Amino acid sequence: MRKMLLVLLGVALLAAACTSGDEPESEAPDSTGPDGSTATSTPAEVVTLEAGELRLISTLRTFDECEVLLDHIHTEAAARVGAYGFEGDGWYGPAIPELRDFAVEEGETTEAAADFGGDDGDALAASDDASEGAPVAGVDFSDTNLQELGVDEPDIVKTDGEQIFVVAGNELVIVDAATAEVTGRVEVATGWNRELFLAGDEVLLISRGDTYEAPIGEVDAAADDAAFFGGSATVIERITVGLTPAVLETMRVEGDYVSARAVDGVARILVTTNPQWTLPFVYPQTEAGEERAAETNRQIVGETDLSDWLPGYELIRDGAVVSGGQLPECGSVHAPTDFSGFGLLSVISLPLGDDLDTSETTSVLAPGETVYASTESIYVATTNWIDAFEVQTHQEWEELWSNRQTNLHRFELTEDGTDYVASGSVAGSINNQFSLSEHDGHLRVVTTTGDPWNESSVSWVRVLRQEGQDLVEVGSVGDIGNGEDVQSVRFVGDIGYVVTFRQIDPFYTVDLSDPENPTVLGELKIPGFSSYLHPIGDGLVLGVGSDADQEGVVTGAKVSLFDVSDLSDPQEIAVWIAPDGWNDIGWEHRSFLWWDAEQIAVIPVQVWSENWSGAVVLQVVDGELVEVGRIDHTDPDDAVPGTTDCEVLTAEDLNAEGDPNDFETELQWMVADGYGLVLSCGDGERAAAVDHDCYEEPWFEEEAARLGIELPADEQLVVCWPNQQLDNIVRSFVIGDELWTLSYPWGDSGQPGQLRTNTLPGLEPGSTVRL
Repeated sequence: MRKMLLVLLGVALLAAACTSGDEPESEAPDSTGPDGSTATSTPAEVVTLEAGELRLISTLRTFDECEVLLDHIHTEAAARVGAYGFEGDGWYGPAIPELRDFAVEEGETTEAAADFGGDDGDALAASDDASEGAPVAGVDFSDTNLQELGVDEPDIVKTDGEQIFVVAGNELVIVDAATAEVTGRVEVATGWNRELFLAGDEVLLISRGDTYEAPIGEVDAAADDAAFFGGSATVIERITVGLTPAVLETMRVEGDYVSARAVDGVARILVTTNPQWTLPFVYPQTEAGEERAAETNRQIVGETDLSDWLPGYELIRDGAVVSGGQLPECGSVHAPTDFSGFGLLSVISLPLGDDLDTSETTSVLAPGETVYASTESIYVATTNWIDAFEVQTHQEWEELWSNRQTNLHRFELTEDGTDYVASGSVAGSINNQFSLSEHDGHLRVVTTTGDPWNESSVSWVRVLRQEGQDLVEVGSVGDIGNGEDVQSVRFVGDIGYVVTFRQIDPFYTVDLSDPENPTVLGELKIPGFSSYLHPIGDGLVLGVGSDADQEGVVTGAKVSLFDVSDLSDPQEIAVWIAPDGWNDIGWEHRSFLWWDAEQIAVIPVQVWSENWSGAVVLQVVDGELVEVGRIDHTDPDDAVPGTTDCEVLTAEDLNAEGDPNDFETELQWMVADGYGLVLSCGDGERAAAVDHDCYEEPWFEEEAARLGIELPADEQLVVCWPNQQLDNIVRSFVIGDELWTLSYPWGDSGQPGQLRTNTLPGLEPGSTVRL
């Protein structure tokens, strides 16, 4: 079907027109509704909003009345609906302009030095008003691994140094750190991707629900007009974790939970809704029916009202809905001057430890996905979809992909809410939230242009500054990672680190002390790549990622210690490698722990050939990486996985010790790979292995015969594959002199997990807490 043939072309945010500095400061064009009526939208510059609401200082339009907003949506929808619903499934973005010619200015290399100054987000300094004797984050216990100091990120586990609050199954579980005992449980709403903020004796739990449900309990008059329809939901629960833990109130919001940040006690929760996917469009079975289907779909669009386009919410206390309805007020909904999509991005500001309230909600008619936050701003980026039918030739495809853009909108944080203040765009696409960094009034962005598959890609470090309502590029440096993809980025003050990869890992250092003239200072090429970078002080950076051979084939997990004291000549001074291992810290930075007091890093790792999952503890000692030990959550009383009564055939038995290209049978591959087991089981021996599924098939013996192996008449050949649900360690944290680790079966927090303790620095096993 046409709507399935969509092509992901990169990252775009809202509308390119919002970034133009040439827009006149006058009323925006009128919108003509399907009935011929005229709806006038007011330019954002003259709109006065209450404190805490979104103030538009860019060229987005806001609406005086709900009728004006609905007319605007009808106009845009009628122009884009057809026989197959909306073009591109309703996802739109700015037209992609020709790629700008970003010339790299030649400049002298400077001997800039990185100012690390500590954990760089691992620990928050003790506040002046901290209660005397209360544990202090970064001193008495570790906090969530954060991108930016002072910007809290929600996580599946939080601690205040005395209690631990962790998501397990459909419960929030409270554990006393001193006794390692569960002291409370709270049943929470059904959902997944749960994350929590901790504020005093309250938890704000955010999760993604399946669909909207009917209102719970009695609905009072304030909620009679609540409008809910099918689709995902974001569930926000305010929970007291005092003497009697309980859910105080619940807010259900239509839409997908994107991310959240908390600064100075105020959480900003970002939610996207896509109402264009829920409209009851018809689709033609043949080409002849397209005109009639298009006419029907236009009629469907014309009959919609605001409840079909704007998200709804309901607020629940004591099992009853106490309020509900449309989440953003019409005056708080904003539309780009150029149409950017029917998806809606909503920012809900909620003071932690206070009543749930939707009054500080603002929305923009555009989708949103990637979120970065500093102590002053939130930046949001979104992925743009293009209809594949619009691309006629391979040359057009390459041109569109090469000219992709990243558009950025800045939301300024206020005491109670968020103000929209500026937007801008740069060429290329970003990797993740670490590709963005705000420092001394400048936004630094790492983007990639071109295509790594044909080795035309190149990465850039770009610097933007707000000028009026625009984010304007004031400096850039390119020629980074030619033909490669960005794997990781980290900014520390005036220094940036960028890792790219195709076959080897170029590690770049960038001087950003002069924002208008950023300069690449040094480059180091080594095998493998770092998917996450963590500065640890004293001119050292840890890189966590993967090892690879000279052809770029990943061969295991890798941790590198970089010496960047001379930024013009970075060096890899120590390496730790786990062959056939894997870690996902590049995708989940919160699973990494750096504890400065002991100079240790805790890294979850899976080693496939050993069928082992756990965490490796590495210590930095005199410029070396020393493996202190490994932790897993297996029960020492359990039988070792793979234990069997049968004879386990080895690589030598099956002639599988040579070149894999010379192997003749699958049995040889199995024993050489080390993942499965090949057993020879006699009479009276149970054809089984602990935590494995075992099978007997005639072709096993046929392959053995090809290898010249003759089995006695009373023996059978059996192949076994692992089936156990490994308890994957997903988080680690320190309280006092104990290292706590959290695991779930297969790392899924939707299942009951367990916490375990090990002493520091010796890692002697301690307590186990079943969640």
